[in-house]
Amino acid sequence: MQQQVFNPRDYPIIMAIDFGTTFSGCAYAYAQDEKEVIDITTWPKQIIQYPKTPTLNLYKKDDIEHKLVAWGWKAKLETLKPTARQHTLLSQYKLHLDETMHNAPLEVDITVLEAISHYLEAFHEYVLGEIMRGFAKNFQRDHFRYCLTVPAMWSDKAKNLMRQAAIKSHLIKETDHPDRLMLISEPEAAALYCERKCDQFDLGHGDRFMICDAGGGTVDLIVFEIEVTSAGRRLSEVTKGHGASCGSVFLDRNLRRLLEQRFGHYAANFPANIIPNLVDTFADAIKPQFDGIEDQFLQLPASKCFEDLEDPEAMGIDDGYLVLTASELQENVFEPVVKSVLALIQEQLSQSKTCSAIFLVGGFGSSNYLYSRVKTQFSSQVGLISTPPRPELAVVRGAVCVGLNPRVVTARIARRCYGISSDQPFERGRDPLAKRKFEVNGVWCIDRFTVFVKRGQKVNVDECMSREFSFTKYSEGPEDYNVALFAADTDGDPPRYTTDVGVIKLADIPIPCPHPPLARLGSVVKVKVIMHFGLNEIKAEATIGNLVYSTVLQFDAVDTF
Repeated sequence: MQQQVFNPRDYPIIMAIDFGTTFSGCAYAYAQDEKEVIDITTWPKQIIQYPKTPTLNLYKKDDIEHKLVAWGWKAKLETLKPTARQHTLLSQYKLHLDETMHNAPLEVDITVLEAISHYLEAFHEYVLGEIMRGFAKNFQRDHFRYCLTVPAMWSDKAKNLMRQAAIKSHLIKETDHPDRLMLISEPEAAALYCERKCDQFDLGHGDRFMICDAGGGTVDLIVFEIEVTSAGRRLSEVTKGHGASCGSVFLDRNLRRLLEQRFGHYAANFPANIIPNLVDTFADAIKPQFDGIEDQFLQLPASKCFEDLEDPEAMGIDDGYLVLTASELQENVFEPVVKSVLALIQEQLSQSKTCSAIFLVGGFGSSNYLYSRVKTQFSSQVGLISTPPRPELAVVRGAVCVGLNPRVVTARIARRCYGISSDQPFERGRDPLAKRKFEVNGVWCIDRFTVFVKRGQKVNVDECMSREFSFTKYSEGPEDYNVALFAADTDGDPPRYTTDVGVIKLADIPIPCPHPPLARLGSVVKVKVIMHFGLNEIKAEATIGNLVYSTVLQFDAVDTF
Protein backbone atom coordinates (compact mmCIF):
# COMPACT_ATOMS: atom_id res chain seq x y z
CA MET A 1 0.00 0.00 0.00
CA GLN A 2 1.47 3.36 -1.01
CA GLN A 3 0.60 6.89 -0.07
CA GLN A 4 1.66 8.54 -3.33
CA VAL A 5 0.41 11.27 -5.59
CA PHE A 6 0.84 10.51 -9.27
CA ASN A 7 2.11 13.37 -11.43
CA PRO A 8 2.14 12.65 -15.20
CA ARG A 9 4.63 15.49 -15.68
CA ASP A 10 7.28 13.32 -14.05
CA TYR A 11 7.23 11.21 -17.23
CA PRO A 12 7.95 13.32 -20.35
CA ILE A 13 8.22 10.27 -22.65
CA ILE A 14 5.36 7.84 -23.30
CA MET A 15 6.43 4.39 -24.53
CA ALA A 16 3.87 1.87 -25.79
CA ILE A 17 4.63 -1.83 -26.17
CA ASP A 18 2.33 -4.09 -28.16
CA PHE A 19 3.31 -7.55 -26.93
CA GLY A 20 1.79 -9.88 -29.51
CA THR A 21 1.39 -13.59 -30.06
CA THR A 22 3.53 -13.65 -33.20
CA PHE A 23 5.05 -10.16 -33.44
CA SER A 24 5.66 -7.32 -30.99
CA GLY A 25 6.05 -3.63 -31.68
CA CYS A 26 6.90 -0.36 -29.97
CA ALA A 27 6.18 3.33 -30.44
CA TYR A 28 6.78 6.41 -28.33
CA ALA A 29 6.10 10.13 -28.12
CA TYR A 30 7.24 13.16 -26.19
CA ALA A 31 4.44 14.44 -23.98
CA GLN A 32 5.13 18.03 -25.05
CA ASP A 33 4.61 17.10 -28.72
CA GLU A 34 1.60 14.80 -28.68
CA LYS A 35 0.97 15.08 -32.42
CA GLU A 36 4.00 12.99 -33.41
CA VAL A 37 4.09 9.28 -32.65
CA ILE A 38 7.43 7.64 -33.49
CA ASP A 39 7.61 3.95 -34.44
CA ILE A 40 10.53 1.64 -33.76
CA THR A 41 10.94 0.10 -37.21
CA THR A 42 14.42 -1.44 -37.20
CA TRP A 43 15.18 -4.52 -35.12
CA PRO A 44 18.29 -6.65 -34.48
CA LYS A 45 19.04 -9.13 -37.29
CA GLN A 46 15.87 -8.07 -39.13
CA ILE A 47 15.09 -10.44 -42.01
CA ILE A 48 12.20 -8.68 -43.79
CA GLN A 49 10.97 -5.09 -43.91
CA TYR A 50 8.31 -5.24 -41.22
CA PRO A 51 7.92 -2.72 -38.37
CA LYS A 52 7.73 -5.41 -35.68
CA THR A 53 9.93 -8.19 -34.38
CA PRO A 54 8.90 -11.82 -33.75
CA THR A 55 7.76 -12.79 -30.27
CA LEU A 56 10.30 -15.61 -29.98
CA ASN A 57 12.55 -16.79 -27.12
CA LEU A 58 15.54 -19.07 -27.66
CA TYR A 59 17.01 -21.18 -24.86
CA LYS A 60 19.89 -23.66 -24.72
CA LYS A 61 18.62 -27.16 -23.94
CA ASP A 62 21.30 -28.05 -21.38
CA ASP A 63 21.10 -24.74 -19.46
CA ILE A 64 19.47 -25.49 -16.11
CA GLU A 65 19.21 -21.75 -15.39
CA HIS A 66 17.17 -21.20 -18.58
CA LYS A 67 18.90 -17.99 -19.60
CA LEU A 68 17.61 -16.31 -22.73
CA VAL A 69 20.05 -16.91 -25.61
CA ALA A 70 18.32 -14.81 -28.26
CA TRP A 71 14.99 -13.11 -28.98
CA GLY A 72 13.08 -11.79 -31.97
CA TRP A 73 14.64 -12.05 -35.43
CA LYS A 74 17.93 -13.30 -34.01
CA ALA A 75 16.16 -16.22 -32.33
CA LYS A 76 14.56 -17.08 -35.66
CA LEU A 77 17.89 -16.97 -37.50
CA GLU A 78 19.52 -19.24 -34.91
CA THR A 79 16.99 -21.97 -35.72
CA LEU A 80 18.28 -22.03 -39.30
CA LYS A 81 21.83 -22.93 -38.24
CA PRO A 82 23.21 -26.47 -37.77
CA THR A 83 23.38 -25.77 -34.02
CA ALA A 84 19.58 -25.40 -33.88
CA ARG A 85 19.18 -28.89 -32.34
CA GLN A 86 20.99 -27.61 -29.24
CA HIS A 87 18.31 -25.01 -28.63
CA THR A 88 14.60 -24.76 -27.86
CA LEU A 89 12.49 -22.04 -29.48
CA LEU A 90 9.46 -20.75 -27.57
CA SER A 91 6.72 -19.22 -29.70
CA GLN A 92 3.06 -18.23 -29.33
CA TYR A 93 3.28 -18.50 -25.54
CA LYS A 94 1.02 -15.45 -25.12
CA LEU A 95 -1.85 -17.82 -25.94
CA HIS A 96 -1.26 -19.49 -22.57
CA LEU A 97 -2.86 -16.46 -20.93
CA ASP A 98 -6.19 -17.31 -22.54
CA GLU A 99 -7.69 -19.37 -19.74
CA THR A 100 -10.30 -20.89 -22.10
CA MET A 101 -7.60 -22.72 -24.08
CA HIS A 102 -6.02 -26.02 -23.10
CA ASN A 103 -2.37 -25.42 -23.90
CA ALA A 104 0.37 -27.97 -23.51
CA PRO A 105 3.16 -27.06 -21.05
CA LEU A 106 5.96 -24.88 -22.36
CA GLU A 107 8.85 -26.77 -23.93
CA VAL A 108 11.21 -25.06 -21.48
CA ASP A 109 10.74 -25.66 -17.76
CA ILE A 110 9.72 -22.08 -16.93
CA THR A 111 6.41 -20.36 -16.26
CA VAL A 112 4.69 -18.13 -18.80
CA LEU A 113 5.41 -15.19 -16.49
CA GLU A 114 9.13 -15.95 -16.77
CA ALA A 115 8.96 -16.39 -20.55
CA ILE A 116 7.20 -13.04 -21.00
CA SER A 117 9.59 -11.34 -18.57
CA HIS A 118 12.67 -12.68 -20.39
CA TYR A 119 11.36 -11.37 -23.69
CA LEU A 120 10.18 -7.98 -22.40
CA GLU A 121 13.48 -7.32 -20.63
CA ALA A 122 15.55 -7.90 -23.78
CA PHE A 123 13.01 -6.08 -25.98
CA HIS A 124 12.91 -3.10 -23.62
CA GLU A 125 16.70 -2.81 -23.32
CA TYR A 126 17.01 -2.67 -27.09
CA VAL A 127 14.24 -0.08 -27.49
CA LEU A 128 15.66 2.11 -24.73
CA GLY A 129 19.02 2.08 -26.49
CA GLU A 130 17.41 3.15 -29.77
CA ILE A 131 15.43 5.97 -28.16
CA MET A 132 18.27 7.25 -25.98
CA ARG A 133 20.56 7.53 -29.02
CA GLY A 134 18.17 10.09 -30.49
CA PHE A 135 16.66 13.26 -29.08
CA ALA A 136 15.92 11.48 -25.78
CA LYS A 137 19.61 11.25 -24.84
CA ASN A 138 19.14 13.94 -22.18
CA PHE A 139 16.44 11.91 -20.41
CA GLN A 140 16.80 9.18 -17.79
CA ARG A 141 15.12 5.77 -17.46
CA ASP A 142 12.87 7.16 -14.74
CA HIS A 143 11.39 9.62 -17.24
CA PHE A 144 9.46 6.96 -19.17
CA ARG A 145 5.81 6.12 -18.64
CA TYR A 146 4.64 2.83 -20.15
CA CYS A 147 1.53 1.68 -21.99
CA LEU A 148 1.32 -2.10 -22.33
CA THR A 149 -1.46 -3.49 -24.53
CA VAL A 150 -3.55 -6.52 -23.54
CA PRO A 151 -6.49 -8.29 -25.21
CA ALA A 152 -9.89 -7.09 -23.97
CA MET A 153 -10.97 -10.73 -23.69
CA TRP A 154 -8.33 -11.53 -21.07
CA SER A 155 -9.27 -12.20 -17.48
CA ASP A 156 -8.29 -9.84 -14.68
CA LYS A 157 -5.72 -12.40 -13.54
CA ALA A 158 -4.10 -12.53 -17.00
CA LYS A 159 -3.90 -8.73 -17.10
CA ASN A 160 -2.35 -8.72 -13.65
CA LEU A 161 0.27 -11.21 -14.82
CA MET A 162 1.35 -8.70 -17.47
CA ARG A 163 1.81 -6.09 -14.73
CA GLN A 164 3.92 -8.60 -12.80
CA ALA A 165 5.94 -9.27 -15.96
CA ALA A 166 6.55 -5.53 -16.42
CA ILE A 167 7.98 -5.37 -12.90
CA LYS A 168 10.00 -8.58 -13.28
CA SER A 169 11.48 -7.33 -16.57
CA HIS A 170 12.41 -3.95 -15.00
CA LEU A 171 10.15 -1.74 -17.09
CA ILE A 172 8.92 -0.33 -13.80
CA LYS A 173 9.80 -0.87 -10.15
CA GLU A 174 7.49 -2.42 -7.61
CA THR A 175 7.76 0.79 -5.58
CA ASP A 176 6.58 2.95 -8.50
CA HIS A 177 3.09 4.39 -8.45
CA PRO A 178 0.80 1.88 -10.22
CA ASP A 179 -0.21 4.54 -12.78
CA ARG A 180 3.31 4.66 -14.20
CA LEU A 181 2.25 1.55 -16.12
CA MET A 182 -1.05 1.70 -18.00
CA LEU A 183 -2.57 -1.55 -19.23
CA ILE A 184 -4.61 -0.69 -22.30
CA SER A 185 -7.01 -3.01 -24.12
CA GLU A 186 -5.87 -3.61 -27.69
CA PRO A 187 -9.17 -2.69 -29.38
CA GLU A 188 -9.39 0.49 -27.30
CA ALA A 189 -5.90 1.51 -28.39
CA ALA A 190 -6.90 0.85 -32.00
CA ALA A 191 -10.08 2.90 -31.45
CA LEU A 192 -8.02 5.96 -30.55
CA TYR A 193 -5.88 5.43 -33.64
CA CYS A 194 -9.01 5.25 -35.80
CA GLU A 195 -10.68 8.14 -33.91
CA ARG A 196 -8.11 10.44 -35.44
CA LYS A 197 -9.44 9.38 -38.86
CA CYS A 198 -13.11 10.05 -38.02
CA ASP A 199 -13.23 13.36 -39.89
CA GLN A 200 -12.18 11.81 -43.19
CA PHE A 201 -14.77 9.06 -42.71
CA ASP A 202 -17.52 11.56 -41.81
CA LEU A 203 -18.21 10.04 -38.41
CA GLY A 204 -19.62 12.46 -35.87
CA HIS A 205 -21.56 12.88 -32.65
CA GLY A 206 -23.70 9.86 -31.78
CA ASP A 207 -22.18 7.59 -34.44
CA ARG A 208 -20.98 4.16 -33.41
CA PHE A 209 -18.04 2.25 -34.84
CA MET A 210 -16.65 -1.21 -34.21
CA ILE A 211 -13.01 -2.10 -33.79
CA CYS A 212 -12.15 -5.62 -34.93
CA ASP A 213 -8.56 -6.10 -33.81
CA ALA A 214 -7.47 -9.29 -35.52
CA GLY A 215 -3.94 -10.19 -34.53
CA GLY A 216 -1.76 -13.24 -34.59
CA GLY A 217 -3.38 -15.01 -31.65
CA THR A 218 -6.50 -13.19 -30.55
CA VAL A 219 -9.36 -11.31 -32.17
CA ASP A 220 -10.86 -8.57 -29.96
CA LEU A 221 -13.93 -6.48 -30.68
CA ILE A 222 -15.67 -3.50 -29.07
CA VAL A 223 -18.21 -0.94 -30.32
CA PHE A 224 -17.64 2.69 -29.33
CA GLU A 225 -19.94 5.71 -29.52
CA ILE A 226 -18.58 9.14 -30.42
CA GLU A 227 -19.43 12.14 -28.29
CA VAL A 228 -18.33 15.54 -29.54
CA THR A 229 -17.66 17.89 -26.62
CA SER A 230 -16.09 21.30 -26.15
CA ALA A 231 -12.90 19.45 -25.18
CA GLY A 232 -12.93 17.40 -28.40
CA ARG A 233 -14.14 13.92 -29.35
CA ARG A 234 -14.72 11.44 -26.57
CA LEU A 235 -15.49 7.72 -26.85
CA SER A 236 -17.56 5.45 -24.65
CA GLU A 237 -17.95 1.68 -24.89
CA VAL A 238 -21.36 0.54 -26.08
CA THR A 239 -20.82 -3.19 -25.96
CA LYS A 240 -19.13 -5.58 -23.60
CA GLY A 241 -15.88 -6.17 -25.41
CA HIS A 242 -15.21 -9.77 -26.20
CA GLY A 243 -13.13 -11.95 -28.44
CA ALA A 244 -11.53 -15.34 -28.93
CA SER A 245 -8.25 -16.99 -29.79
CA CYS A 246 -8.86 -17.21 -33.53
CA GLY A 247 -6.08 -15.07 -34.98
CA SER A 248 -3.83 -15.71 -37.95
CA VAL A 249 -1.63 -18.32 -36.20
CA PHE A 250 -4.59 -20.66 -36.51
CA LEU A 251 -4.39 -20.25 -40.29
CA ASP A 252 -0.78 -21.43 -40.01
CA ARG A 253 -1.86 -24.42 -37.92
CA ASN A 254 -4.54 -25.30 -40.46
CA LEU A 255 -2.00 -25.11 -43.28
CA ARG A 256 0.37 -27.37 -41.37
CA ARG A 257 -2.40 -29.98 -41.07
CA LEU A 258 -3.14 -29.61 -44.78
CA LEU A 259 0.52 -30.17 -45.68
CA GLU A 260 0.78 -33.22 -43.44
CA GLN A 261 -2.32 -34.67 -45.10
CA ARG A 262 -0.97 -33.88 -48.57
CA PHE A 263 2.39 -35.58 -47.96
CA GLY A 264 0.84 -38.45 -46.02
CA HIS A 265 3.19 -40.95 -44.38
CA TYR A 266 6.21 -39.28 -46.05
CA ALA A 267 5.84 -36.25 -43.74
CA ALA A 268 6.94 -38.29 -40.72
CA ASN A 269 10.38 -38.80 -42.32
CA PHE A 270 10.91 -35.22 -43.48
CA PRO A 271 13.71 -33.21 -41.82
CA ALA A 272 12.27 -31.39 -38.81
CA ASN A 273 12.48 -27.93 -40.37
CA ILE A 274 10.80 -28.69 -43.73
CA ILE A 275 7.12 -28.20 -42.87
CA PRO A 276 7.74 -25.30 -40.42
CA ASN A 277 9.69 -23.49 -43.15
CA LEU A 278 6.87 -24.08 -45.64
CA VAL A 279 4.41 -22.65 -43.12
CA ASP A 280 6.67 -19.61 -42.66
CA THR A 281 6.76 -19.08 -46.43
CA PHE A 282 2.98 -19.28 -46.53
CA ALA A 283 2.69 -16.78 -43.65
CA ASP A 284 5.05 -14.28 -45.29
CA ALA A 285 4.13 -14.55 -48.97
CA ILE A 286 0.64 -16.05 -49.36
CA LYS A 287 -1.47 -15.40 -46.28
CA PRO A 288 -1.60 -11.56 -46.39
CA GLN A 289 -2.61 -11.23 -50.05
CA PHE A 290 -4.77 -14.36 -50.51
CA ASP A 291 -8.09 -13.35 -52.07
CA GLY A 292 -9.89 -16.69 -52.33
CA ILE A 293 -9.84 -16.59 -56.14
CA GLU A 294 -6.36 -17.43 -57.40
CA ASP A 295 -4.48 -20.67 -56.82
CA GLN A 296 -1.24 -20.32 -54.86
CA PHE A 297 2.22 -21.79 -55.41
CA LEU A 298 4.41 -22.66 -52.45
CA GLN A 299 8.09 -22.97 -53.37
CA LEU A 300 9.64 -26.14 -52.00
CA PRO A 301 13.15 -25.99 -50.52
CA ALA A 302 15.90 -28.07 -52.07
CA SER A 303 15.80 -31.34 -50.14
CA LYS A 304 16.28 -35.01 -50.90
CA CYS A 305 13.04 -35.79 -49.10
CA PHE A 306 11.05 -34.54 -52.11
CA GLU A 307 13.09 -36.68 -54.52
CA ASP A 308 11.97 -39.79 -52.61
CA LEU A 309 8.27 -39.17 -53.26
CA GLU A 310 6.76 -41.88 -55.48
CA ASP A 311 4.18 -39.70 -57.26
CA PRO A 312 4.91 -36.00 -56.67
CA GLU A 313 2.45 -34.88 -59.35
CA ALA A 314 -0.41 -36.57 -57.51
CA MET A 315 0.55 -34.52 -54.45
CA GLY A 316 0.33 -31.31 -56.46
CA ILE A 317 4.06 -30.74 -56.96
CA ASP A 318 4.92 -28.99 -60.21
CA ASP A 319 8.47 -27.90 -61.14
CA GLY A 320 9.61 -27.32 -57.54
CA TYR A 321 6.35 -25.75 -56.35
CA LEU A 322 3.46 -27.14 -54.34
CA VAL A 323 0.17 -26.08 -55.91
CA LEU A 324 -2.48 -25.06 -53.38
CA THR A 325 -5.84 -24.42 -55.02
CA ALA A 326 -7.92 -21.46 -53.93
CA SER A 327 -10.80 -23.75 -53.01
CA GLU A 328 -8.76 -26.01 -50.71
CA LEU A 329 -7.13 -23.02 -49.01
CA GLN A 330 -10.56 -21.52 -48.48
CA GLU A 331 -12.15 -24.69 -47.15
CA ASN A 332 -9.30 -26.09 -45.05
CA VAL A 333 -7.23 -23.08 -43.99
CA PHE A 334 -9.13 -19.79 -44.05
CA GLU A 335 -12.83 -20.47 -43.56
CA PRO A 336 -12.63 -22.31 -40.20
CA VAL A 337 -10.92 -19.24 -38.72
CA VAL A 338 -12.74 -16.51 -40.64
CA LYS A 339 -16.15 -17.93 -39.71
CA SER A 340 -15.21 -17.51 -36.04
CA VAL A 341 -14.34 -13.85 -36.68
CA LEU A 342 -17.61 -13.26 -38.54
CA ALA A 343 -19.55 -14.77 -35.61
CA LEU A 344 -17.78 -12.40 -33.21
CA ILE A 345 -18.67 -9.41 -35.40
CA GLN A 346 -22.31 -10.51 -35.58
CA GLU A 347 -22.48 -10.80 -31.80
CA GLN A 348 -21.20 -7.23 -31.42
CA LEU A 349 -23.71 -5.93 -33.96
CA SER A 350 -26.51 -7.69 -32.09
CA GLN A 351 -25.46 -5.95 -28.87
CA SER A 352 -25.00 -2.52 -30.43
CA LYS A 353 -28.17 -2.46 -32.61
CA THR A 354 -26.68 0.33 -34.78
CA CYS A 355 -23.16 0.66 -36.15
CA SER A 356 -21.88 3.09 -38.78
CA ALA A 357 -18.44 1.58 -39.40
CA ILE A 358 -16.25 -1.46 -38.87
CA PHE A 359 -12.49 -0.92 -38.76
CA LEU A 360 -10.28 -3.98 -39.28
CA VAL A 361 -6.89 -3.58 -37.62
CA GLY A 362 -3.98 -5.80 -36.60
CA GLY A 363 -1.81 -8.05 -38.73
CA PHE A 364 -4.68 -10.41 -39.59
CA GLY A 365 -6.93 -7.35 -40.00
CA SER A 366 -4.95 -6.45 -43.13
CA SER A 367 -5.84 -9.79 -44.76
CA ASN A 368 -7.50 -9.31 -48.16
CA TYR A 369 -9.58 -12.43 -47.67
CA LEU A 370 -10.86 -11.42 -44.23
CA TYR A 371 -11.76 -7.96 -45.53
CA SER A 372 -13.68 -9.35 -48.50
CA ARG A 373 -15.62 -11.82 -46.30
CA VAL A 374 -16.53 -9.12 -43.77
CA LYS A 375 -17.63 -6.78 -46.54
CA THR A 376 -19.72 -9.48 -48.23
CA GLN A 377 -21.50 -10.47 -45.03
CA PHE A 378 -22.04 -7.10 -43.33
CA SER A 379 -22.07 -4.33 -45.98
CA SER A 380 -25.89 -4.34 -45.97
CA GLN A 381 -25.87 -3.61 -42.21
CA VAL A 382 -22.83 -1.32 -41.89
CA GLY A 383 -22.18 1.57 -44.24
CA LEU A 384 -18.40 1.71 -43.89
CA ILE A 385 -16.06 -1.27 -43.66
CA SER A 386 -12.45 -0.15 -43.79
CA THR A 387 -8.87 -1.09 -43.05
CA PRO A 388 -7.06 2.08 -41.89
CA PRO A 389 -3.49 2.89 -43.01
CA ARG A 390 -0.82 0.70 -41.40
CA PRO A 391 -3.33 -1.56 -39.60
CA GLU A 392 -0.51 -3.61 -38.06
CA LEU A 393 0.59 -0.48 -36.15
CA ALA A 394 -2.88 0.70 -35.12
CA VAL A 395 -2.70 -0.84 -31.63
CA VAL A 396 0.78 0.36 -30.67
CA ARG A 397 0.29 3.86 -32.10
CA GLY A 398 -3.12 4.10 -30.45
CA ALA A 399 -1.64 3.01 -27.13
CA VAL A 400 0.70 6.01 -27.26
CA CYS A 401 -2.37 8.21 -27.87
CA VAL A 402 -4.00 6.75 -24.75
CA GLY A 403 -0.88 7.50 -22.73
CA LEU A 404 -0.87 11.08 -23.97
CA ASN A 405 -4.59 11.58 -23.38
CA PRO A 406 -6.05 8.89 -21.10
CA ARG A 407 -9.44 10.60 -20.82
CA VAL A 408 -10.56 10.17 -24.44
CA VAL A 409 -12.48 7.03 -23.45
CA THR A 410 -15.01 8.16 -20.84
CA ALA A 411 -16.90 4.94 -20.03
CA ARG A 412 -16.46 1.20 -20.24
CA ILE A 413 -18.75 -1.82 -19.93
CA ALA A 414 -18.06 -4.19 -17.02
CA ARG A 415 -17.04 -7.62 -18.29
CA ARG A 416 -18.03 -9.43 -15.08
CA CYS A 417 -20.10 -9.05 -11.94
CA TYR A 418 -17.83 -7.97 -9.07
CA GLY A 419 -18.50 -8.01 -5.35
CA ILE A 420 -17.15 -8.77 -1.90
CA SER A 421 -18.07 -11.17 0.87
CA SER A 422 -19.96 -9.59 3.76
CA ASP A 423 -22.34 -10.42 6.60
CA GLN A 424 -25.94 -9.34 6.01
CA PRO A 425 -29.13 -9.77 8.06
CA PHE A 426 -30.24 -13.42 8.08
CA GLU A 427 -33.51 -14.06 6.22
CA ARG A 428 -35.40 -17.01 7.71
CA GLY A 429 -36.69 -19.38 5.06
CA ARG A 430 -34.34 -18.02 2.43
CA ASP A 431 -30.86 -18.31 3.87
CA PRO A 432 -29.59 -21.79 4.91
CA LEU A 433 -29.02 -22.40 8.62
CA ALA A 434 -25.40 -23.32 7.87
CA LYS A 435 -24.75 -19.65 7.02
CA ARG A 436 -26.42 -18.28 10.16
CA LYS A 437 -24.25 -16.43 12.66
CA PHE A 438 -25.33 -15.03 16.03
CA GLU A 439 -23.85 -11.74 17.23
CA VAL A 440 -24.77 -9.41 20.06
CA ASN A 441 -26.23 -7.02 17.52
CA GLY A 442 -28.39 -9.56 15.70
CA VAL A 443 -28.51 -12.68 13.51
CA TRP A 444 -26.41 -12.52 10.41
CA CYS A 445 -25.93 -14.47 7.19
CA ILE A 446 -22.28 -15.03 6.23
CA ASP A 447 -20.77 -15.27 2.73
CA ARG A 448 -23.25 -12.88 1.14
CA PHE A 449 -22.16 -11.52 -2.25
CA THR A 450 -22.29 -7.73 -1.92
CA VAL A 451 -22.33 -6.29 -5.43
CA PHE A 452 -19.99 -3.52 -6.51
CA VAL A 453 -20.86 -3.59 -10.21
CA LYS A 454 -22.99 -5.86 -12.43
CA ARG A 455 -21.84 -7.50 -15.63
CA GLY A 456 -22.74 -5.34 -18.62
CA GLN A 457 -23.09 -2.22 -16.47
CA LYS A 458 -21.75 1.00 -17.97
CA VAL A 459 -19.12 2.49 -15.65
CA ASN A 460 -17.58 5.93 -16.13
CA VAL A 461 -13.79 6.01 -15.90
CA ASP A 462 -13.95 8.43 -12.97
CA GLU A 463 -16.71 6.51 -11.21
CA CYS A 464 -15.86 4.67 -8.02
CA MET A 465 -17.73 2.30 -5.72
CA SER A 466 -17.00 2.32 -2.01
CA ARG A 467 -17.74 0.18 1.05
CA GLU A 468 -16.80 0.83 4.66
CA PHE A 469 -15.29 -1.90 6.85
CA SER A 470 -14.64 -2.06 10.57
CA PHE A 471 -11.49 -3.79 11.79
CA THR A 472 -11.13 -4.72 15.46
CA LYS A 473 -7.71 -5.02 17.09
CA TYR A 474 -7.46 -8.50 18.63
CA SER A 475 -3.75 -8.86 19.36
CA GLU A 476 -0.68 -6.90 20.28
CA GLY A 477 1.63 -5.76 17.51
CA PRO A 478 0.82 -4.82 13.90
CA GLU A 479 -1.97 -6.71 12.13
CA ASP A 480 -2.63 -6.97 8.40
CA TYR A 481 -6.10 -7.45 6.95
CA ASN A 482 -7.50 -8.46 3.58
CA VAL A 483 -10.79 -7.76 1.85
CA ALA A 484 -11.59 -10.51 -0.66
CA LEU A 485 -12.87 -9.53 -4.11
CA PHE A 486 -15.10 -12.02 -5.95
CA ALA A 487 -16.27 -12.20 -9.57
CA ALA A 488 -19.01 -14.03 -11.46
CA ASP A 489 -19.76 -14.32 -15.17
CA THR A 490 -23.51 -13.90 -14.92
CA ASP A 491 -25.79 -11.60 -16.93
CA GLY A 492 -28.89 -11.97 -14.77
CA ASP A 493 -29.36 -11.39 -11.08
CA PRO A 494 -26.06 -11.35 -9.20
CA PRO A 495 -25.17 -14.34 -7.01
CA ARG A 496 -26.54 -14.37 -3.47
CA TYR A 497 -23.50 -16.04 -1.89
CA THR A 498 -19.80 -15.99 -2.62
CA THR A 499 -19.93 -19.80 -2.39
CA ASP A 500 -22.40 -20.13 -5.30
CA VAL A 501 -21.39 -22.12 -8.39
CA GLY A 502 -19.56 -19.90 -10.86
CA VAL A 503 -18.32 -17.43 -8.26
CA ILE A 504 -14.55 -17.25 -7.95
CA LYS A 505 -12.32 -15.45 -5.52
CA LEU A 506 -10.45 -13.03 -7.75
CA ALA A 507 -8.04 -11.24 -5.46
CA ASP A 508 -7.29 -9.90 -2.01
CA ILE A 509 -7.27 -6.19 -1.29
CA PRO A 510 -4.52 -5.80 1.32
CA ILE A 511 -5.12 -3.44 4.24
CA PRO A 512 -1.82 -3.48 6.18
CA CYS A 513 -1.77 -2.19 9.77
CA PRO A 514 -4.85 0.06 9.84
CA HIS A 515 -4.60 0.50 13.63
CA PRO A 516 -2.40 3.22 15.15
CA PRO A 517 0.75 1.81 16.84
CA LEU A 518 -0.53 2.49 20.38
CA ALA A 519 -4.14 1.39 19.79
CA ARG A 520 -5.73 -0.64 22.58
CA LEU A 521 -7.01 -4.19 22.17
CA GLY A 522 -10.64 -4.13 21.11
CA SER A 523 -10.36 -0.73 19.46
CA VAL A 524 -12.13 -0.37 16.11
CA VAL A 525 -10.84 1.32 12.96
CA LYS A 526 -13.12 2.13 10.04
CA VAL A 527 -11.60 1.76 6.60
CA LYS A 528 -13.33 2.87 3.41
CA VAL A 529 -12.35 0.74 0.41
CA ILE A 530 -12.85 2.51 -2.92
CA MET A 531 -12.89 0.44 -6.12
CA HIS A 532 -12.44 1.67 -9.69
CA PHE A 533 -14.03 -0.62 -12.29
CA GLY A 534 -14.15 1.82 -15.20
CA LEU A 535 -10.46 1.33 -16.02
CA ASN A 536 -8.77 -1.47 -17.94
CA GLU A 537 -7.47 -2.74 -14.60
CA ILE A 538 -9.38 -2.93 -11.35
CA LYS A 539 -7.83 -0.49 -8.92
CA ALA A 540 -8.42 -0.01 -5.23
CA GLU A 541 -7.84 2.73 -2.67
CA ALA A 542 -8.20 2.63 1.09
CA THR A 543 -9.12 5.64 3.18
CA ILE A 544 -8.17 5.60 6.85
CA GLY A 545 -9.06 8.86 8.56
CA ASN A 546 -7.90 11.62 6.25
CA LEU A 547 -5.23 9.52 4.53
CA VAL A 548 -5.76 7.88 1.14
CA TYR A 549 -3.64 4.90 0.07
CA SER A 550 -3.45 3.24 -3.32
CA THR A 551 -3.34 -0.53 -3.02
CA VAL A 552 -2.42 -3.15 -5.59
CA LEU A 553 -4.72 -6.15 -5.77
CA GLN A 554 -3.03 -9.44 -4.95
CA PHE A 555 -4.29 -12.05 -7.41
CA ASP A 556 -4.14 -15.74 -6.68
CA ALA A 557 -1.28 -17.67 -8.32
CA VAL A 558 -0.37 -15.14 -11.00
CA ASP A 559 2.66 -17.19 -12.08
CA THR A 560 1.03 -20.56 -12.61
CA PHE A 561 -0.29 -20.18 -16.18
